[in-house]
Amino acid sequence: MKNKCNKYEELFVSDDTEALIKHIETCPDCKKEYENMQKVSGLIKEVSFVYKNKKKKPMRAVFTMAASFFMVFLAFFAIQLSTPESFVNETIASISGEEFTYEQMGLPVDEYGLIMVDYGE
Repeated sequence: MKNKCNKYEELFVSDDTEALIKHIETCPDCKKEYENMQKVSGLIKEVSFVYKNKKKKPMRAVFTMAASFFMVFLAFFAIQLSTPESFVNETIASISGEEFTYEQMGLPVDEYGLIMVDYGE
């Protein structure tokens, strides 16, 4: 019974390409091993894009979550700006410690204390 040649692994690990190629040309066992390794390498290259895309998906999820939180923050800020009475009063009250009305700030108000808007009529 013939022993199988084990030089393919030794030459492959030692990274001596020239010696590996010369040995493959003369040894049928190592040539068969080389062909099998080429098939496996081809299969790995064929499906490598699947694994590369899986690595990007968690980052995409992180960016999506960050964008969502940013949009919620912008929406909250826009709501606060669209209701100036509460926003301005809360800001002034937090700075000075007392409540101010629009009339005290010098803005035109009606009898209910709401800001009057002049449409130029």
